[in-house]
Amino acid sequence: MLYGFCSLPVVPMRAEASDRAEMVSQLLFGDTFLVEQRGEKWSLIVMDYDGYCGWVDTKQIYFLQEQEYNRVKAWNIKPTSLITTVVVGGMNLLLPMGCSLPSTAVSVVATLEIEHSMTRDMTEVSLLDIATKWLGVPYLWGGKTCMGVDCSGFTQTVYKTYGIKLLRDASQQASQGVAVGSLDDAQVGDLCFFHNADGRIIHVGIYMGNDRIIHASGCVRIDTLDTRGIYNADVDKYTHTLSAIRRIR
Repeated sequence: MLYGFCSLPVVPMRAEASDRAEMVSQLLFGDTFLVEQRGEKWSLIVMDYDGYCGWVDTKQIYFLQEQEYNRVKAWNIKPTSLITTVVVGGMNLLLPMGCSLPSTAVSVVATLEIEHSMTRDMTEVSLLDIATKWLGVPYLWGGKTCMGVDCSGFTQTVYKTYGIKLLRDASQQASQGVAVGSLDDAQVGDLCFFHNADGRIIHVGIYMGNDRIIHASGCVRIDTLDTRGIYNADVDKYTHTLSAIRRIR
């Protein structure tokens, strides 16, 4: 079995072994994965965090022995800023929210020395504190960072930073947690899911209370939510049809 981890701030995962292929998701610094196929140019990987599978540029990942892999897999520091500066291999790297860091201030993995001053103290941070930092971030299919994020990448990364694991796609996230009977019963932090004309889940956002939702649509924004769905005042119409509400925590 081959193991690896992401030592760059962000690495695209693609649907096929080509630079022109669709980006289906992204690796963030500290993400670990199993290597299904290792090639000179492209490698097929399966992420540990959510089981997502995709092709990555072999030059952009580090391969690890099992002992080192297990140590990196246990990293649990999640920076709560959109961008955090960390020293990696003597260079200042700008790491996105959602990355993982070791609990020690100095650590060495795959010959890389990593220095940071982050802690895991989340006592003063709420889920909405984390979510609202993303306001204005542009939409990007497959994205998971403040340079571009899709709807489920946004919810997954916000919840990950808060310490709760979500799967990658909106349709997958809709299978997690417990059902909330109606919008009247919804609580702050619940996930709201939306379907298309075929009844397929295609969108997700985070309920903010007071009939508001924060979600990635064009950019990360706050809109009005009612039993019909999301109403976008900028275009004066409903843009998404409410399908279900789930409570994850």
